[in-house]
Amino acid sequence: MKHTDLLTCAVAGVLALALPTGAVAADFPSRGLEFVAGYTPGGGHDIMLRTMQKIIQEQKIIDVPITVVNKPGGAGAVSLGYLNGHKGDGHFLMASTSSFITTPLTSNVGLNYKNFTPIARLGLDPELVLVNAKSTLKSLKDIAAAAKVLNVGGTGKGSIEQIVTIQFAKALGKKLNYIPFQSDGEVVTALLSSQVDFVVSNPGSAGDFLKTGQFKALAITTENRSATLSDVPTFKEQGYDITLSLFRGVVAAGDIGPTEKKYLADMVRKLSETKAWKEDYLAKNRVEAAFLGPDEYAAFLGKMNEVYRGSLTELGIIK
Repeated sequence: MKHTDLLTCAVAGVLALALPTGAVAADFPSRGLEFVAGYTPGGGHDIMLRTMQKIIQEQKIIDVPITVVNKPGGAGAVSLGYLNGHKGDGHFLMASTSSFITTPLTSNVGLNYKNFTPIARLGLDPELVLVNAKSTLKSLKDIAAAAKVLNVGGTGKGSIEQIVTIQFAKALGKKLNYIPFQSDGEVVTALLSSQVDFVVSNPGSAGDFLKTGQFKALAITTENRSATLSDVPTFKEQGYDITLSLFRGVVAAGDIGPTEKKYLADMVRKLSETKAWKEDYLAKNRVEAAFLGPDEYAAFLGKMNEVYRGSLTELGIIK
């Protein structure tokens, strides 16, 4: 065999050893993508993912079909288990909000944020104190003056809504009875039917009811008044130092390859830059733009895990 033939064979051998993973990854995606919502249809996870699906497909950001599936239960625990069951498969993308951190901290699910692949943070979503417009509660002063123990709705045990509720109760120096629901949609329904006295929820879930006048917002958790909800006073300006915002992002299954990770990250980044996303999701749902890529989102999740661990420990929810 000639020297050049030997060299060619050697190079081919090296490539054969180096390329199997890349060759498989190069075929990604080999089928449609699945967007996983950890709560029921109509909730914040569902709305975000279905808006993503619509814009990505209409603007032809990728050329494979996308299906949104709902895996409710256990304040997101069911969806965590579902996504973990597809470890190593980049065809799945799950909505991740504060329950992505708090549910593993407060439940024995055997998983945490480190078991998954951060893809992007898409925005920040403040919390609101909301009452039914027919309620006799017209301000935080009315809540403070209430003679009975008030029932407060929110999503999940140990969620950001519960943390805000407990911080508010401590600031008031009185008991509030927190009632956890499985989804934002259930929280809204509970307030509409006056099953609870007030709820702590995000503007995205309650936006339509604020517009129609069915709900009234008494406070918002931002540092300063929101530009899109300028008539809603902050907790701080009413004398309560409560400032927590819900983050909204997406994660993939754990152990996916770099090609899959890059494909998903590029897809979501391109989505976030479209006019349709800014108008049809961020502005429509009053979510503040706060994009972070995979590495930055991973660091953010690590910080949030410590923030929530500290808050939940201080509040006695975890030890």
